Amino acid sequence: MTESDRAKEILEEVYREAVDSYSLNVSVPGITDVEESHLATVIQNQEHRKGALAVFVTLLLKKVLSPDQDIRLHRAEFDGGFSGRRLDTQIVTPFLRSKQFPSMSESGWLTRSFEQSHSFDFDYPGNITPKVLKRSFLCLIDVAQRQGALIAKRFLHRLFIGLVEARDKNTNLKLARPVNLSIAELVDRLRQHHDVNASGAARLPVLAVHAILTILARETDRYRNCTLLELEAHTTADSRSNLIGDINVVDGDGALFEGYEIKHNVRINSELIQSSFEKLRTTPVKVFYILTTFSHANYDEFRPDIDRVARTHGCQLIVNGVDRTLLYYLRLIGETRSFVDTYVSHLEKDSAITFELKESWNQIAAGK
Repeated sequence: MTESDRAKEILEEVYREAVDSYSLNVSVPGITDVEESHLATVIQNQEHRKGALAVFVTLLLKKVLSPDQDIRLHRAEFDGGFSGRRLDTQIVTPFLRSKQFPSMSESGWLTRSFEQSHSFDFDYPGNITPKVLKRSFLCLIDVAQRQGALIAKRFLHRLFIGLVEARDKNTNLKLARPVNLSIAELVDRLRQHHDVNASGAARLPVLAVHAILTILARETDRYRNCTLLELEAHTTADSRSNLIGDINVVDGDGALFEGYEIKHNVRINSELIQSSFEKLRTTPVKVFYILTTFSHANYDEFRPDIDRVARTHGCQLIVNGVDRTLLYYLRLIGETRSFVDTYVSHLEKDSAITFELKESWNQIAAGK
């Protein structure tokens, strides 16, 4: 059996044990209270620090695989080291993704926190944040290195229990669908939700605008013979997907009809408009929107830029706030309930929306 096959087997074995332990509410023996506290810190930061999670799992896995390996030496160029990034890229991150655990697009080693060419000892200079996570991470790796494969496997077991618990709570959470809210009240709830300080919050205004366009595409003549495209994954770059914005509408011939670029807490300025202007050079579209959750006092200040785009490309450029746009669009649809249902469905299905964001929506929707 190759090392890769053995690594996959270990992860699957520990995962099955963790699922059983979680369902039976059984704790993992041989872990001290201090170690349990450090593991709790890693689990609590799983959504926000996916890179740290991937690196941590990789190092523990390596200790189980190769008990004599000093897992603090995470680079192949170190004397006696190994390639943690390769093990993560080939085995760990695909595993985390397959279990719907928080995961990076490729490897935890690609984050700035772990780019330092320094062993993972207590003098490690990388900026792992928050500081409590850095301390917990280094302490647990130190224990695993000193005590060996058995404790490393126990740490993996306990970690996976926490990941399973968080995932299952996320999956089973029922999301509120408030009714009888006025348009102003609904937009206020959305504004509060978009202002939540949590990982993935930048995706929320994109989902809200896509949700209202879904209803408008069904109910208004403007979008007759047009198709609102499904949202790309949050990490997909426009240049790779050949689309002009976060949200795209095409006409009956498949040509771009409208594009929406959604910014979260970003002040619109001429430089940002110029960046969009460059996209319009190669991708013609009739109407292009730049919407932001940042509150501008005066959107008329962008009139010179808007006029320049119209003269050069014949494209109508609209710069506005997300909340102002939602207020206007919600007045055009038959009932707000259809929008709420669509927005909540997006929250349920979008992979960028964490449990924390879903839970905050329930609290905000209830007026808490």
